[in-house]
Amino acid sequence: MQTELLIPSPAGHLEARLYHPRDAVRAIVLCHPHPQYGGSMHDTVVETLDDVARRHGFATLRFNFRGVGESTGHFDSGAGEVDDLLAALAWMRDRVGAMPVWLAGFSFGSNVVWRAIERAGDVAGVLLVAPPVTMMDFSARPPTSGLAVTLIAGDRDDYVDAADLGRWAANASPSANVEIIAGADHFFSGRYSELAKAADRTLAA
Repeated sequence: MQTELLIPSPAGHLEARLYHPRDAVRAIVLCHPHPQYGGSMHDTVVETLDDVARRHGFATLRFNFRGVGESTGHFDSGAGEVDDLLAALAWMRDRVGAMPVWLAGFSFGSNVVWRAIERAGDVAGVLLVAPPVTMMDFSARPPTSGLAVTLIAGDRDDYVDAADLGRWAANASPSANVEIIAGADHFFSGRYSELAKAADRTLAA
């Protein structure tokens, strides 16, 4: 059962969708792509990740950043969006208690996840989809070296180079896993099933 709700945030409130079955054993908070280019929690990549997580027993929370949909506030170049994520994460933790919590993001959303990692507290894992590591600030470092980090991108992505991604991953987290999907562009057009399989391997672990 999916619940539509509003979550308190520094800019007012965030429009969100919560899926929290009674038998959930883990939780995940999902971040959408760039708000100024039509990104929202209804993005197909985000919905694909949400579906995969549900199949693996996750409670899922996806939300609109400030200024998107019914979320109040205005676009803040990532800084305010990090605060949005931390507010959503705190709200989710209040609902799921001691459950392990993951963070996931697509494109701009992956940047928000990584920028928040130093302030997010104990998270069980991070899934970054098409992270533009050479175009945005990905200088943060996990507070613990053992954090499970998976990066998924396509080999036809105009914004993410596979070699750059591999180098960044090796420097950012010694245990990072990089999956490159053949034929996939930045938006995974026509490659959603391959994206789902890659996410499945990560979230099933």
